[in-house]
Parts: sequence; C-alpha cells; structure tokens
Amino acid sequence: MHARVSNRILESMTPLEKQGLLYCPKDQLTQRACRARVRNGMLVEPAPGLFARAECWEQSNPWTHPYRIIRSLAHVHPGWVFASFSAACIYGLPVSIELLDRIHIAVPNGSHSGGKGLVVRHPMALEGDRRVMGVRVASLERVVVDCMREAPFPEALAIADGALRLGDWPHARLVELTERYGAGRPGIRGARRVAQYADARAESGGESVARGVMIEEGFAVPDLQTVLPNVLDPNRPFRVDGSWRTPDGRLIAFEADGEEKYRQFASRHGGDAVRKMMKERQREALLTAACDALIRFDFRTVKAPGALARLLDSYGVPRA
Repeated sequence: MHARVSNRILESMTPLEKQGLLYCPKDQLTQRACRARVRNGMLVEPAPGLFARAECWEQSNPWTHPYRIIRSLAHVHPGWVFASFSAACIYGLPVSIELLDRIHIAVPNGSHSGGKGLVVRHPMALEGDRRVMGVRVASLERVVVDCMREAPFPEALAIADGALRLGDWPHARLVELTERYGAGRPGIRGARRVAQYADARAESGGESVARGVMIEEGFAVPDLQTVLPNVLDPNRPFRVDGSWRTPDGRLIAFEADGEEKYRQFASRHGGDAVRKMMKERQREALLTAACDALIRFDFRTVKAPGALARLLDSYGVPRA
C-alpha cells in the first residue's frame, strides 16, 4: 500500500518536473502522505504545500530554487500578481538569494499589507501587470523602485544596475521612475541614493554588490569596465571590472571573481583545466604590467563585514 501511494505521488510529479515545477497536492490526504515521505527522506518540502523529490532538489542549482517556487505558486494560483523581489526574480534581475526567502504578491489598494508567513502582501494599483515566463508580475518600473526602497543599499544597487541594462533605460529615466513610484513612501531616501549611483556598465550582480559595499565603506566610486593595454598584443586590450586613479597618479584595478569560475575549474580534469589556469595566470601577469596594482576578491570577501574595506585600504584605494 505504501509503495503504491509513493508511485502515485512520483507519477504526478514527473510531468511537473519536466516543466521545472514543484508538486502541490490538491487534497489533504495526499499532502499528509507527501509529508510522511519528507520525514523518511524521499521528498522535500521547499515551501509549505510544495514538494519535490529529495534527490532532484538537492542536485539542482540553489540559485534556481526561488524561481521554481515562484513559478510553482503561479501555477497553483493563476490569479496572483507577484511583486517586489519575487517579480524581480522572474524578470531576471540580479536579486540576492537572501531577499528571496519570502513570496511577495500585489494586492488591491486598501487591502491588508505585510504578512507573517511565507507570503508578503503589497497593496498597490493593479495596473500595468504583465506575464513573464507564465507568471503574472507587476510592471518592471514599479518592481524596480519597490526593490530599491526595500533592499539594503548594495543589493538594491545590483537590482537598479540590472534594470538599466534590462530596460535599456537612460539614467535619467530611473531617477524619474524613482520619484513617480516612490515619492512619499517608506524608503524613498534610500531609493534616491541608489538611483544616484546606479550604472548600467556593471556586468553582474556580484560586481554591483561589491561596488555598493565600497560606496558604503566610504571609498571613491570606481570607474567601471576599465580598458587596459595588452603589452603583448595592442590590438587585444584587456577589460577589468573597475579601477581608481589615486591622487599621486597610480592606477589601481580590481576584478570580482565569481564562484562559477572556480566550479568550472574544479569540475574539469587533466590538461584542459591546467591550460585554463595557465591562461588566467598569464592574463593576470599582463594586467599587472598595465596598472600599478590589481586587486582580486571573491563574493565571500564582499559579504564578510569589513573584509573588503581592509583589503582596499591595504592597497591604498582612495576614500571619497
């Protein structure tokens, strides 16, 4: 009997897995059966009432988990309009995973706001919503400004930078949208500060968060995507994430290393991995010939309180 129930649950999950969705039982009896299988390790329950095979969930990329949860809830609740960080995730904006631990939905003005459980409600005028990847989301303009108001400065800056790239907006448009959707609302001062520093040249969320930490720690705002000469091949210059020019004329460059680079190296064996490492070492040697100092750091350094500031100070990076 137990095996039959397990097989029935797995059969129901299979077509949903192919769509990247989680399983939501329609009756309490099946839900209790699923939770019994969570206890024995066969299933996991990533969000209340949503289930997946434990092996599949644990082997999947953790960065995809919030996206799959949101899409699954949209499948179960087709009338929901997602807002704030949840909608930003669906749009493909660089949202820190720490901001995706709850589900944000839009509700009509006059409705109760906030929430104590998984779902946070945001009263707003329900107009301009659209469907992205099968999910109803509030307008990109409203979502971006709400995130800028609600997120810590470095994470908000990453979303604002991403919005400039995604929407192909000029900087002045972001400033105008900040006033249109944020004026008079909580967090508007922080949103205005984010809009002031937003820059579409940042190529990843990690770079933007790092720049946000630099600004918060009082360092001069770096130039982004700095082009440096290649002493061996002038026709193929290098580009680094950013740089500063010190008062005495020194050029200090930096690169933020993503963990993906190291995962790719670690997953390869033999000569291919060695060649990639050697090529990276050669590139770094040529970069140091084109500037006075090259600072490299990973995201763990960015997130560790005070670590990035100590590193930049050790190289003499100018303060604002």
